Amino acid sequence: MQTGIDEARDRASKAERIRLLEAQAESLRREIHFLHRWREQRTYTASWHVFRALFAIEFWLNKKIRAWTGASGGPAPLVERRDAAAALPDPSQVAEAQSAATPIAISEAQPARLLIDVTATVKMDPHTGIQRVVKSLVTELYKSQAQHPSLRPLAVRLDGGRLVSCENFVASLLGGPGAAADAPVQIEAGDRLFMLADSWREFDSFPPIFSEVRSKGGAVFTCVYDLIPVLLPAVTWGDTPEVHERWLRTSAALCDGMIAISRTVADEIAAFIQDRGIPHHARLKVGWFHCGSDLPPRRTAVVRDAVKTAFGPAQRTFLAVGTIEPRKGYDVILAAFDRLWSSGFDARLVIFGRRGWYVEGIVAAIMTHPEFGRRLFWFENGSDAELDYAYGHTDAVVCASYAEGFGLPIAEAARRERPAIASDIPVFREVGGDGVAYFRVDDADALAQTIRRWSAGEIRTDPTKVSRASWADAATRIVEIITKDDWYRVLD
Repeated sequence: MQTGIDEARDRASKAERIRLLEAQAESLRREIHFLHRWREQRTYTASWHVFRALFAIEFWLNKKIRAWTGASGGPAPLVERRDAAAALPDPSQVAEAQSAATPIAISEAQPARLLIDVTATVKMDPHTGIQRVVKSLVTELYKSQAQHPSLRPLAVRLDGGRLVSCENFVASLLGGPGAAADAPVQIEAGDRLFMLADSWREFDSFPPIFSEVRSKGGAVFTCVYDLIPVLLPAVTWGDTPEVHERWLRTSAALCDGMIAISRTVADEIAAFIQDRGIPHHARLKVGWFHCGSDLPPRRTAVVRDAVKTAFGPAQRTFLAVGTIEPRKGYDVILAAFDRLWSSGFDARLVIFGRRGWYVEGIVAAIMTHPEFGRRLFWFENGSDAELDYAYGHTDAVVCASYAEGFGLPIAEAARRERPAIASDIPVFREVGGDGVAYFRVDDADALAQTIRRWSAGEIRTDPTKVSRASWADAATRIVEIITKDDWYRVLD
């Protein structure tokens, strides 16, 4: 009997995955179609021909400059997927990681440093997503030093093959005066190196640092935000899937532990390694924590009048937060509201999120929509103060993603006692629990119906049942995992 139930569940799971893959293909088809029409339209305009000549001149100048400087005249070739494993550490590095001595124990009597890698965030900070997580955790780890005397935080970055402190970066987070200049950091006995930033493209430069940490009785851990580039490569851009897979494989081989931002991602890590037979560190540890839902301290309290106007008192208002990219389901949200508006449902939709990739079609649909500026609003560069205002004045947050690592808008809304309506995916269930109204993923009709029923009081939501961890809680959990060896899973 149980076998039949399991087989039916497997068939349903496969059918759902096929449906989502087909939806991704359709989304990309629409984007290609939009770009093709856009090119055709521009081809027959006088201004396009003027700019085409300017582009040709610019291309010629770039080619000459590269020739003079000795740089390549063409774009870097993409890494092919079949070569993803080729950049793995050599066997001697893997053997060294496997045979590394047991790290020096951490206690208040024997404290250690937590070297927090923030290389990628220092290099480029678009103030969204992963960068928000990095800055919030670094802030709380520094602020809570007195509560965790056994692990002293030190933010570092890789510069010229060596670690360097990030004094000014930390000072900017803590709001203090300018600090001393960044200085080289020497590895000490028992150091724990935590690869917190999205270090995928710098990871190949770190193995010598990993070796030195281990040779002095330390350990290396990496933070994993999601496995989307390897599980759903069609929704990412450029060579991200190849780079991300190479990073995951290298992390599994050379790191002592991997710490995910949700239990769902932790399970995906284990399945990825085990199902694909990926070589990994002996007894690789896997842990997880929940991201905080408190917004960072405001640098300014100024909220533009345009933002205030978007949350007018006359209509019910729904908020969507996050980068506009294929997996976020903005096309589903817009289609659902088209159905609602056409049926006489009076509500506003406000979007807070920067433009991402492969979304020229949906961006054009938003900006040319008849309701744009009336009942449809988009703020691409909203400040923290404005986002806080948006959460405080919306009736509900809408999350339509079909792949995420956590689900921060759900948690951030709940902290402000605001309900959420979300697609029914595992990580949203993990974060939202019984407190969120769920709808069938990638189904505009289901979303529209859920919004109607929720608005009529037929579906109940309860923000108190949603994960509402603070960033201080997240920092504490990371310290507990590392100092107490409190891991979720250990892979043989």
